Amino acid sequence: MPLLNRPKDDILPAPPAPEPCYLEGAPDAAATGLRGLEDHRRYLLGHVETLRPFGINLLEAAGLTLCESIVSDIDLPVFTAATVDGYAVRTSNLVGASRQRPVILPVVDRVMAGGYRHAPLTPRTAVFVEAGAPLPEGADAVMPVADGFAVEDEVQFTTEAQVHQNVRLAGSRVADGDQLVAKGSVLTARSLAVIAEVGNDKVLAMPRPRVVVLVADETLRAPGLPLARLSESYDATSTLLAATLRDDGVQAFVGHVPSTLPKAIGVALDEQLVRADLVLLVTRASDGVEAMLASQGAVDAAEVDALPGRQLFALVGEDRAPVLVLPPDAVPAYLTYLLVGRPLVQKLAGQEPSTPVESSAPVTHEVPADPVRTRLLLAKHSNRGVTPLAALEPGAAELADANAVVVIPPADVPIPAHGDVTCWLLD
Repeated sequence: MPLLNRPKDDILPAPPAPEPCYLEGAPDAAATGLRGLEDHRRYLLGHVETLRPFGINLLEAAGLTLCESIVSDIDLPVFTAATVDGYAVRTSNLVGASRQRPVILPVVDRVMAGGYRHAPLTPRTAVFVEAGAPLPEGADAVMPVADGFAVEDEVQFTTEAQVHQNVRLAGSRVADGDQLVAKGSVLTARSLAVIAEVGNDKVLAMPRPRVVVLVADETLRAPGLPLARLSESYDATSTLLAATLRDDGVQAFVGHVPSTLPKAIGVALDEQLVRADLVLLVTRASDGVEAMLASQGAVDAAEVDALPGRQLFALVGEDRAPVLVLPPDAVPAYLTYLLVGRPLVQKLAGQEPSTPVESSAPVTHEVPADPVRTRLLLAKHSNRGVTPLAALEPGAAELADANAVVVIPPADVPIPAHGDVTCWLLD
């Protein structure tokens, strides 16, 4: 029967929309309705898994976390060598040598630098060696040319030799079995050079996390394009975040969504998951965005002390990729990344999640406090104290001028001038 002629009862109803899914085990909020920052960070970290390690070429491994202990399987130097031009001898053959009782040994061979050690040194003989040449087996010292008097195929010594005199021993720098770099170390240029020196070309390390900065805000325009409306401004946030991520050793990618409709954001987000271990979604944390994230996986929504507005975090897609929503404004986005995003990146990279470096300093003038929540203020920190910046709506320009963040805990009275405050140092 044609579809248009079917009775109404024969047409199948549309499937019900899936129920929004929220992450379980969220920490309780305080009496103020705010979740504590430490509780929030710990909760999100519990939903992020460390990436799997794999073999990485040394030239690509700088800044990564080592997942194995590197043990040398060779000696360095690899052979025992002379450090001066002279005669390789057995010290036992020169015991008692003096001007009154010189010891004369036949010179049975010559070994050049870069050559082979040749036959073992037989007792009561000598071998001429150049500096850097391998010592013949059986020799345990080198007498300098100046300490021997050569006559045809013999050499005369009037002094005794000391064991290992003028000799660089095999394994004196690194011995077979020595641990060079411990598991869990962050690989530096110097540690990678040590690993290369013993012949390794790869290491088992945590891969560099891939983080996508996905911007969905119609008022932000890419630098280089003209501003079409008074409501528009140039997008400094994605540049700030991507540069910070790369400073943190991350593969950072930037994408833009031409619409702020949750459906369009959801489509763009789904497209980015193929190259993302973490997505920083830069957009307003609206009800629609929260519902979209809940429909693609599981979402957490909370008001968090010290962080601006509603905080959204989600696990989306088949692989439950983490998504952290950041505000479009540069300063709150940057501070939220430092306090929450960077620990997530460090967890992915197998590193110990960190918090900002703290310092205590007197504030140069009175600072208002909020009775309910912690305030964060951009500031300049110096030996004289810390001065909060006066801008009412700080942006990237003020952030570039700041080197600290003043932390003002909840209080009913302002912080007085010259009172001590906690600062988070940015540099």
